[in-house]
Amino acid sequence: MFSTKKKIAALALVIGMALSQDVWAAPAAPTGLTAPGQAVTESSLSLVWDRPAKGDDVVSYNVYMDGKLVAQTDKDFSSEAKKEIRDFYAGSPQGQKVVSHNYRVTGLQANSRHSFTVRAVDAKGEESADSNKFSTATLTAGESLDVTRYGAVGDGSTLNTEAIQKAIDACPAGGTVVIPAGNFKTGSLWLKSDMTLEVQKGATLLGTEDPSAYPYHYKLYPYLSDERYFSLINARPGQDGKQLQNIRIVGEGTIDGNGWKMDEKGNYLYRARAKKGEPLPANHVSKIGVLAANQVAALEKDEGMDENKAYPRRSSLILLKGVDHVYVTGVTLKNPANHTLVLQKCNDVVVENTNFQTFNCNNGDGIEFGHGKGLKVYDNVFNNGDDCVNFAAGQGAKGEKGAPTEDIWIFNNSFHHGHGAVVMGSHTAAYIQNLLAEDNVIDGTEIALRMKTNPANGGGARDIYFRNNAARNLTKNFFIATTAYSDPNAKTDFPKASKAGSFYNIRVEDCTVEKTGKAAIEIVGLPEAKHHDISFKNVTIDKGQPWIITNAENIDFDNVKQSNTPINKF
Repeated sequence: MFSTKKKIAALALVIGMALSQDVWAAPAAPTGLTAPGQAVTESSLSLVWDRPAKGDDVVSYNVYMDGKLVAQTDKDFSSEAKKEIRDFYAGSPQGQKVVSHNYRVTGLQANSRHSFTVRAVDAKGEESADSNKFSTATLTAGESLDVTRYGAVGDGSTLNTEAIQKAIDACPAGGTVVIPAGNFKTGSLWLKSDMTLEVQKGATLLGTEDPSAYPYHYKLYPYLSDERYFSLINARPGQDGKQLQNIRIVGEGTIDGNGWKMDEKGNYLYRARAKKGEPLPANHVSKIGVLAANQVAALEKDEGMDENKAYPRRSSLILLKGVDHVYVTGVTLKNPANHTLVLQKCNDVVVENTNFQTFNCNNGDGIEFGHGKGLKVYDNVFNNGDDCVNFAAGQGAKGEKGAPTEDIWIFNNSFHHGHGAVVMGSHTAAYIQNLLAEDNVIDGTEIALRMKTNPANGGGARDIYFRNNAARNLTKNFFIATTAYSDPNAKTDFPKASKAGSFYNIRVEDCTVEKTGKAAIEIVGLPEAKHHDISFKNVTIDKGQPWIITNAENIDFDNVKQSNTPINKF
């Protein structure tokens, strides 16, 4: 028999071997577990949490409600984005692994309180310690107003603007206006504080093709400088400027802007510009547009504008301006005449499990966010005609005086067509800052991380962290930061910024890239405004094109691999 001393020595040896092999090493615990306030309803809530500081070994998370296991995130495919992220690795098994760190809890009782914790799980099935404990109560059920009670008819042809607006105007604080199954055609609608617009499964809110159903900004509100048509869905402060609050757009239905015709493959047709003195091309807006064509024609006729002035004034699908606490979830947004979801001077915004389908719609950006603070974008699918998620902060000397666009978290999304997945600029005057984009898959986008400005705009972007993302089939760059951006469709005259803009304090870490059509990394500054302090760490690029780096300083590469690029030349 072993003596006690020998037993202790033997046990110490076994423990030492086990620890050296990480047999007993549990993963680090998640942090920051919370439910965004606007993502809590009477029957559900959305949990989000931070990845552990050392999360490379995490393959899933276990979600506990009131002490009981209710979900394993690696088995949760309740959204289209989660399904697409899973399927991404069938064709890219070596891609950087994306792990979901959000979960929607459903089937709850109204006005009930629950507590939650989350534990990280590694490949061996070992659980971490608990995250922080988070407790919250669901909401008390509010009044529900079905638009058909106010005369709306879902036959696809009746114009329902007045009936739906009556329901919105009658909605009490905390209430919900319901669009039931059917095809409800409408013009511009105006949401208000403390309400929910629910587009139910099988329902379509369809924009009318009649341009007169969309007020033209300066005629309705002469104190506004914006001269675009109003959107299909709108919310904005009155002349007193007081912010609106607590607006939700939810459901499993569709909001369709009716902007463009489709081709035989189901893609929207892309507009070509007319050349002076030549016949109109086959894909000119007048031939392939629906609402887009009619709005341009109306401005040419009624306002005497030429096409170049009229074209940028088309209406977007949703415009929320000056709203605190916004929640968009579940809906499919498609076919805008211009942009899709525009958020100006909005704070504390969550966009979750939304399907952006605007591929080939000219200017069909997914999300436009400017001069706001606090945006969470997760569990969405983006397939867009322009940038997928774009951030702006004003132009030139006037824009420099505005509020920055800041505190942004983009994670667990699936990106497809689009000029860029995560984009800053070209309006950068007041700075875009404090942005984290992580755990996304990017497949077929032109550019993964895109930063663009020009000397007149000024400002730039700073404190940007792009980590743990997997990209493939990029038709242009993986990363671009340029001061040479020019958009011929959006030329306006404005006083120039006090100095040219630049991009700095940028970190790109733990990413894989499979194929780029142009320079995998492109950083182009100016002699008087160099991009600087940009680092790349643990980035693997396969079939990427050679890099372009000019007028930049303090550009650092640590474990960056691309077979056809001599890394040490920079």
